[in-house]
Amino acid sequence: MKKLLFVLFFANVCAFAFAFTVPEWSMSPGISGKKSFIKVSNNSSRVNSVPDTAQMLMTIEQLIQDSREGVDFINNDELIKRIHANSKVVLIDVRSKEEYDAGHLKGATWLERGVVEFTLARTLRDPNAEIIVYCLKGNRSALVVKALKRMGYQNVKSHVGLEEWFKANLPVYNFLGEVKMVELRKLNAATNPVEYYLDKK
Repeated sequence: MKKLLFVLFFANVCAFAFAFTVPEWSMSPGISGKKSFIKVSNNSSRVNSVPDTAQMLMTIEQLIQDSREGVDFINNDELIKRIHANSKVVLIDVRSKEEYDAGHLKGATWLERGVVEFTLARTLRDPNAEIIVYCLKGNRSALVVKALKRMGYQNVKSHVGLEEWFKANLPVYNFLGEVKMVELRKLNAATNPVEYYLDKK
C-alpha cells in the first residue's frame, strides 16, 4: 500500500514539473491566412513567435500587381484621342530626369514620382482636371495615380507605358526634336543592381 501511494505521489510530482518545463505549441493564423506555430513559454508572459520570414515581404510580382490594382489604364489610341479632344489635358512623365531628357511624349511635363504629389497640391488646384500619368511600364505611374486620387483628383488615369508607345513606333521628343527609340536599355528600376552595404565609416 505504501509503495502504491509513493508511486502515485512520484507520478504526480513528475507531471507537475513537466507542465512547467515543457513549452506548449499552438497554431495561430499566419501571413496570408496560413497557419504558423507559436511557442508559449510557461515561465514567462512573453509569446515568442516563429514567423516564416520568406513570406513576410512582398515579391516584385506581388508589388507590381498591388500597385496596378484599381487603376484605370488607357492605351496608345485612347491617349491620342484624349490629347486631341482636350487641349488642357495634363500629361505627366513620372520617370527619372535622365529618362525624360532622353525622350518623352510631346507636351509632357516632367514631375518625378515623389515630387508630383507636392507640386500638384501647390500648383493645380482643380480636382476635375484631366490628368494622364505615364512611365516606362505603367507601374510607377499607377502608384502616382493612386496617390493623386487619395489627394482628391477625380479624373486621373495611367497610360499603359512608354514600352507600348515604342512598340507602336510612335514618336518621342527631346531637346533635339522628334527622335525614334532604337533599343530600350536592359536595366530598369526593378533589375538595376544595388549595393546596400557600402563602407559608411
